[in-house]
Amino acid sequence: MLRWSDEAVGEKIVNIVVSLNEQAQKLYSQEVATASYSDVKPSLFSFDKIGDELDEVENALLSKEGHEGEYMRAMTNGFRYFARSLQGDNVPYDELIANIQELPTTLITNQQIEHARDLVEKGLSDIGYKGNLFEKTAAWRSDTLIDPEQVTTVAEKFRETSKLGTMKRVVELPEEDGIDWIKSTRGVFWSGYSKYTGSFRGNLTFNIDRPWTEPILAQIMAHEGYPGHQAFYCRWDYLYQQGRLPLEASYYLINSPTNALFEGGPETALSFLGWDDVNEETPGVTDEQKQQYLLARNYLDYQRMFTTNACYLYNLGQVSKEETIDYLINRGGITEIEANNAFRFFSDPIQKTYFPCYYYGRWMVGNAYKETPKEKRKEYFTILYDTPHTTKTFIKAISKLHGEEFNAFHTMKQ
Repeated sequence: MLRWSDEAVGEKIVNIVVSLNEQAQKLYSQEVATASYSDVKPSLFSFDKIGDELDEVENALLSKEGHEGEYMRAMTNGFRYFARSLQGDNVPYDELIANIQELPTTLITNQQIEHARDLVEKGLSDIGYKGNLFEKTAAWRSDTLIDPEQVTTVAEKFRETSKLGTMKRVVELPEEDGIDWIKSTRGVFWSGYSKYTGSFRGNLTFNIDRPWTEPILAQIMAHEGYPGHQAFYCRWDYLYQQGRLPLEASYYLINSPTNALFEGGPETALSFLGWDDVNEETPGVTDEQKQQYLLARNYLDYQRMFTTNACYLYNLGQVSKEETIDYLINRGGITEIEANNAFRFFSDPIQKTYFPCYYYGRWMVGNAYKETPKEKRKEYFTILYDTPHTTKTFIKAISKLHGEEFNAFHTMKQ
C-alpha cells in the first residue's frame, strides 16, 4: 500500500472522510463519500470526535513537505470547513467556498456572458437557424429533442463508442471495467448521476423530468460515463489496488478541494474524445455531429454562467428564491423545470457548497487541456487522472507543464 504519511495519520484521514459521510447520511440522507477504496471503516460518531481527529492530523502534517504535504493540508482544512457547514456553523458562504473548494465567489461578468452568448448565436446561425437567440435556441432544441422514454436508449448508443475513445485517446482502464446499466428517474434535481459500485463497475441514471436533446445528452453521457466519472472512479480504484494511489487519497468526498477536478474532467470529457473538434480523427462521429456537440458545449457553458451567478447571489444573501428563479428563466433563458432544479441543487444544505465546482472545474480543466500541446497530452492526463490534486496544486502542475503561469479560469479565449 502506498502511503504519504505515517500509518496512523493516513488511516485517520480516511476515517474522517467516511465518518463525515456517516454524519451527512444521518442529517440529510445524502452520501458524500461517493467512493472509498480502502477497508477503513468510520469510527467517529460525532462532530466533536471528528474535530479532535482533525486536530491530530493537522498537527502531524505541519512538517510534511512537497506536493504531498500541500495536498493533505488543503484536504484536512477542507474537511474542517465541511464539518462546520454540516453542523450548522454560521460561516459566510464565500469563506466556505474558498476553504472547501479553493475557489472564488466572484460573479461572472456581463462581458463573459455576452461572449458566451455570441458563441451560441454563431453556432446556431452556422447550422442554419434564423431569428433571435430565443427563437433559434427553441428551434434547435425542438429539432434535436429526445422522447423521455428514449433517453436511455440513446445514451446506450454512446456507451461503447465513448469507452473505445477513452481507451485510445485518454487513459487505460482494467478489463473488468464496465457500466452495468443505464436507467431513468424523475423527481430529482440533478441531470445525470454516476454511481460507482466497486470492483471497477458502475451504473448511470438520467433525470427525464428535464428535456433532453441528442447533442446535450452526448455531453452528459461523456460526463457521467467515459472518459468522465466512471473512468475516473475506475482508474483511481485500479491505481489504489496497484499501489500507485496513496491511502490518503483513496476516496472521493463531495465538498473538498478536489471537487473542481472531479467535475472539471467530466465537463471536458467530450473534448478529450475529440468529438467537438473537426481537426481530430474520431471514427464513428461525423463533422456534422461535432458541429452540434460544440454548439451544445457552448450552450451549456452559457447556461452554467447564469446558474453559477444565481447560486452566488442566493447564497450570499443578495436575492430571494423568487428573484433567483426569475433571473434564471428571464435572464438566462433556462426552462422552468431546469431553473427550479438548479435552485433545488444550489440551495440544498450539502450541495450548495458543491455547486460552484462545475463552472470553475469546466474552465480550469478545459483551459488546461486546450492549452496543452498534443505532444504533452499524455503528461496532462497523468496529472489529471493519476495524481491526487487540489485546485491549487493542479494549477501549479499545469503551470509547470506549460512552462508559464496558468490562468485557470479565463473564459474569453475561444
